[in-house]
Amino acid sequence: MMLKEQIEGILHDNSILKRAVAIQNECQKEFDERNQELQHLKQLAAQYQEQRRTLEINNFALSMHLETSPAKQLIPGRFHSDVF
Repeated sequence: MMLKEQIEGILHDNSILKRAVAIQNECQKEFDERNQELQHLKQLAAQYQEQRRTLEINNFALSMHLETSPAKQLIPGRFHSDVF
């Protein structure tokens, strides 16, 4: 009788531990998925920062080109009213 109670207690503890391990595995799986998503988002952020930097450089180069263009010297601050 005493052995039967000990076995039942051990089986109960075993089932509790199995549920705990299943819960831990699920939490680990969610963590891994979120971590993978975070890494992907970090990669996208780096790509967008590089793209923004390239666009800023291009914008600066175009503004410098516009500032030094001969057409700017032909058009002072006001535009001809027939054109606009």
